[in-house]
Amino acid sequence: MNSFPFKASSNTLNGIRILSVALNLPGPAALMRLADMGAKCTKLEPLPPAGSAKGTTTDPMGLYAPHAYAQLHGGVKVLQADLKSDKGQAQLQKLLAQTDVLLTSFRPSALNKLGLSWNDLHTKFPTMNMVSIVGSAGAGAEIPGHDLTYLAAHGLVTGLALPSTLFADMAGSLQASEAVLKVPGGLAMAHKHHSVKVAGATEHATGKHGAKAKSYLPTYILGGTTIY
Repeated sequence: MNSFPFKASSNTLNGIRILSVALNLPGPAALMRLADMGAKCTKLEPLPPAGSAKGTTTDPMGLYAPHAYAQLHGGVKVLQADLKSDKGQAQLQKLLAQTDVLLTSFRPSALNKLGLSWNDLHTKFPTMNMVSIVGSAGAGAEIPGHDLTYLAAHGLVTGLALPSTLFADMAGSLQASEAVLKVPGGLAMAHKHHSVKVAGATEHATGKHGAKAKSYLPTYILGGTTIY
C-alpha cells in the first residue's frame, strides 16, 4: 500500500512485531522510528468509504499531507479493517496473536468499545505489550486534544501565531518509541502496558507478564516503574 523507499538503519528491534492502530502524527512517527530500528511494523487503519480508489488511506495525515504520510509509513505494512464489525474484529484478533507490542492513540473508553482495553488484551494475550498515547493522565485521558491545545496549555503559543513545530506530537511519538525500548528485561522477557501522554504528566503500568504503558510528553511507566 506504500511504495516509499525504506531501509532500516539498525537491527536493535529485529524480530519484534509491532501492531499500531494509532492515526495522525504521534503514532505513525513512533512507528517510523521503530521500523527504522528493525522492528516488523504493521498498521491497521479504518476502511475507506465504499467506492474509494484502491490504496486510499483513512488516516487524516494521508489526506492533508500525503507525502509526509508516505514517508512515515515507508517501512510499515498498512492494512485496513472495520473494527466495529465481526469481520474486522476477527482480523484484529488474528493480528494481535502475532504481536509483541500494540500501539494505540484512542481514548480509554474507545479502546473498551473495541475490545482493546488492557485487562481484556492481557487476559487473551498475556505476553503482549501495549503502548497507549493519550493527552493527559487519569480522567484527562478521555479529553480529546491536539498539538496546538497542548502547547497553548503550557504557555508556548502567543498571540495568533501558530507554533513553528509540532513539539507535543513529536515528543509524544518519541516517548512512545522509547517505551518500547525500555521494557525491563527486554521484550522477550517482560511484557507491560505503557501509557505515554502527549501533554505531560505520569503514567502507570500493571502486570507481571505482559505490559501496559501510557505515553504522555514527559513521563511514562513501564512494569510499575516510572521513567522520566
